[in-house]
Amino acid sequence: MEKNLKIVYLDRVTAGPIDLREKFDKYGEYTEYEDTEVGEIDERIEDVDVVITTRIRLGKKQFEKAKKLKLILITATGFNHIDVKSANEFGIKVANVSGYSTNSVAQLAITFLLNELTPVNKYFEEVKNGKWIDIHVPDYQKYPIDDVEGKILGIVGFGNIGKKVAQMAEALGMEVMVAGKDYKKVEEDGVLRYDLDEVLEKCDVLTLHVPLTNSTRNLINLEKMKKMKRSARILNLARGPVINQDDLYFALKNKIIKSAAIDVTSVEPIEKNSKLFELENIVITPHIAWKSEKSMITLMNDVEKNLKLFLEGKLEGLK
Repeated sequence: MEKNLKIVYLDRVTAGPIDLREKFDKYGEYTEYEDTEVGEIDERIEDVDVVITTRIRLGKKQFEKAKKLKLILITATGFNHIDVKSANEFGIKVANVSGYSTNSVAQLAITFLLNELTPVNKYFEEVKNGKWIDIHVPDYQKYPIDDVEGKILGIVGFGNIGKKVAQMAEALGMEVMVAGKDYKKVEEDGVLRYDLDEVLEKCDVLTLHVPLTNSTRNLINLEKMKKMKRSARILNLARGPVINQDDLYFALKNKIIKSAAIDVTSVEPIEKNSKLFELENIVITPHIAWKSEKSMITLMNDVEKNLKLFLEGKLEGLK
């Protein structure tokens, strides 16, 4: 096994407190940066064999200058920040990791769902503001509590995460409606898939778990949200641009839908002056669904497996 690779991790901050030096030092010279600005990329990758990154954008301009680069290891499932086609043209392999965070993402989806129906965060604020007595009286209850049992959960994206969310939701007594491939009504693997519009019209909660592609960008726009119940909630744990964010703001502000909980935004980090912060009926978390402690350990072990496969000449890579 080759031991003289030059490896650089461009945005190590995303990996959390896991010790990675011991894992990658044995393959050669390992350097890590907490984060990398656009203007720093070229210098940091020009003389390396392997780049590790979670979210740094790399494309043709960078590959032209990185003459020694052979491998990009993505510490995530999504790879829309890497120009894979250009990488392949330059003979650079690109490898992502899938399946490592299924339970973690599903757990946040269900956390969002339950908090939408029993808004724990809102009640905590009420208690802090001295409203303990008031919230016992139904007439003054600002945030009604809704039962999960019997609600309809619409799922868009029925891979490992979507299936896990469905399993957990059914255990809570929910009915699950899955939007079909190409969003048409079909039966596959014994599971009935519904037309997307039918899912939107009937669901009480919609949860999104699709990758970002040309066909899923702006998949949920104002036209689609207008098909939903005014009492419906949307959860987005996919990618920010799957929902048209301006349309989401309009729909929430004008009560076209009741509320939303999102772990992803169209621009990340979200802009400090985002209009979404004006709203009371949205919860936003900073793209943390994948980051449970167990998921991070599994992820980094799988990243190392991809490196080993590359060194053995067995890594197929993304196309």
